[in-house]
Amino acid sequence: MLKFAVVRRALIPFLLLLTPAVRADTIHLKNGRVIVADSAQEKNGRIEYQIGDNTYRIPKIVVERIDKDGEPLIGGPADPAAPVSGAPRQDLGSPKAAPDVPPPDVAWAGDLGKKVVRDGKVDPSALYELESAKPDMAGAAYFIAGRFELEHGNRDQARMYFERALGFLPDHPVILTNYAALLIQLSRAREAVGYAERATQAAPDSADAYTILGYAYFNSDRTRDAIPAWEHALRLHPDPKLEAVLAKARREKAAEASFTENDTGHFTLRYEGSKTNPELREQIINVLEEDYSDLAGELGITPYQNIPVVLYTEQAFFDVTQAPTWTGAINDGKLRIPVQGVNSITPALARVLKHELAHSFINQASGRRCPQWLNEGLAQSVEPKSLDSRGLRLASLYRRQVFLPLRSLEGSFMSLSASEALLAYDESLAAVEYIREKYGMSDVRRILERLGQGASTEQALRDVLHNGYAQLDEDLGHYLAEKYPAQGD
Repeated sequence: MLKFAVVRRALIPFLLLLTPAVRADTIHLKNGRVIVADSAQEKNGRIEYQIGDNTYRIPKIVVERIDKDGEPLIGGPADPAAPVSGAPRQDLGSPKAAPDVPPPDVAWAGDLGKKVVRDGKVDPSALYELESAKPDMAGAAYFIAGRFELEHGNRDQARMYFERALGFLPDHPVILTNYAALLIQLSRAREAVGYAERATQAAPDSADAYTILGYAYFNSDRTRDAIPAWEHALRLHPDPKLEAVLAKARREKAAEASFTENDTGHFTLRYEGSKTNPELREQIINVLEEDYSDLAGELGITPYQNIPVVLYTEQAFFDVTQAPTWTGAINDGKLRIPVQGVNSITPALARVLKHELAHSFINQASGRRCPQWLNEGLAQSVEPKSLDSRGLRLASLYRRQVFLPLRSLEGSFMSLSASEALLAYDESLAAVEYIREKYGMSDVRRILERLGQGASTEQALRDVLHNGYAQLDEDLGHYLAEKYPAQGD
């Protein structure tokens, strides 16, 4: 039987060794994102950079540093012009909701891999032949096919191949771990729990298996079970990122030790009984149930499992999430809502509830792969929220080329300052308003679907809108200029 090895370090793609060195400038943003450009330079308080034939400009304030061939251009220790806000803040408020699928050792492929993958694609006839002639190898072959499809962005096909592999090798820890991780990515964490538990039983010394088990528990609203799984994973192999996730889980457990829990329709509500108004709790659930029906109709999808809703005092909310002060609520797989001093639903709270609930639907539709600008823009759009009050300001920024390219807003906004976050949210809403007005909500759903299937954001945009990021940025500028004409700027 072919053996698979679980490794802790991602392999360096061998193609990198065959690629000639090309000069590139690396722009490090404060939100943790990186832009690799052909060239970049500072001009009049902005950073101007080129990618291919396209030129982009972003405010210098959102840039941590620029490296030219490894040497810092701005933001380095000796640079007096470094942004005053300092180093980027770590986003510990929302631990990664879904893990990466653990990489197999390169040795798993070998000659069998060459039979399964031919001419850059999986050969189904080779899989059928192995089932008939060498059933003892078929499980390994289907696993190889699943890994290939996963690495090429075809999640649904990968899931089917993993399931077929488990039909032949039902207790193989690597296949179980990979399959469980993929299910979590697809927002099917409760289904993943059993497979992850079997993986740890089959491989009790695998840090990967226990890491995935912890994520399966956490995303199934079983934080108390996730903590010992992650603690065991860290004893087997230290991992700073997992330590941060574990710290968040421990804060949550401590803060919610005395909370009461109720299952209510599509939600699991947790709250501190002495500090939350019973009438407010009932109103919140009623509003959420109405929003659930609205979003199911608008987005054409429903979450696989109950959605946890946690009501906090304001201090407990920030203690648990470590969120920036401008944050009004968080959805990190659980709707975390501060309600201190609130006795009844206000219009503002109602909008917050629908906004945060929308993220659960969006994450379900996209397999948790939605870029932040689209996620936040769509959540604002369905509140509903309009850009009208700040449209003139945003249009003026676009006319002066002082905006954040949407590509730079794929990651979390949590590390942004309040002013930077305001711009990011406005751009996100504007982008969604433009897409909905020009292409329709059906195309928004199609973008989410392509993301869920494993496509990159760039590819999903090209598949559905027939334009990539560069054209979308340009079209958005024209849309804003037409909708909000210049008034003396």
